[in-house]
Amino acid sequence: MHERLKGHTSVARLAQLEESQWWPAERLRSAQVAKLRDFLCNVGAQVPYYSAMFREVGFDPRRVESVDEIQCLPFLTKQGVRANQDAMKACDASGLARYNTGGSSGEPLVFFIGKDRKSHDVAAKWRSTRWWGVDIGDPEIVVWGSPIELGSQDRLKALRDRILRTRLLPAFEMSEAKLDEFLAVLRAHPPRMLFGYPSALSHIAEHAASAAFRSIGWESSLHS
Repeated sequence: MHERLKGHTSVARLAQLEESQWWPAERLRSAQVAKLRDFLCNVGAQVPYYSAMFREVGFDPRRVESVDEIQCLPFLTKQGVRANQDAMKACDASGLARYNTGGSSGEPLVFFIGKDRKSHDVAAKWRSTRWWGVDIGDPEIVVWGSPIELGSQDRLKALRDRILRTRLLPAFEMSEAKLDEFLAVLRAHPPRMLFGYPSALSHIAEHAASAAFRSIGWESSLHS
């Protein structure tokens, strides 16, 4: 119901992915090429940046017979995305959501994602977590976010998270007091899945181990 309210097709995509994951390798390769060709034809027709670039390099997406053929296309850089932001939006695009990287390399990269891409991302996550025995609606704790993302956690999103049994812990607030709070949450509400930055999860685990050592009178460091 949540995905339908957002206008996403994640549930249908999940069914398709769970069927195709059992296809023989040759059928998968054939499907990959067909989807790639359709995708390139679509962006060549609808995205001004790629329409111009395909003409410039003489690339005809209708002739694609192998995934290796895209190697002839110019490499896309962050500078290219920034310089052509509007031209990289499809003419028929609607409901685009703005995203940005964290800016660890200097300047955040702003880009936009449509509902079709988002639906596929959600479906792919659901499929992979089912491989690990975690199903839709199982309780999860997410160690994620930037100050911008955390500021957008309004009451509606908080209600959504409660319904979907997910809880956000801010990955960029790693003081001793905050780590103690995180451990208290994890103990009080054990999740079926922990999702987050590996470095943040490792930091929480090290803090938990140090706290365990101190509780039995051992002053020890995991790094000593």
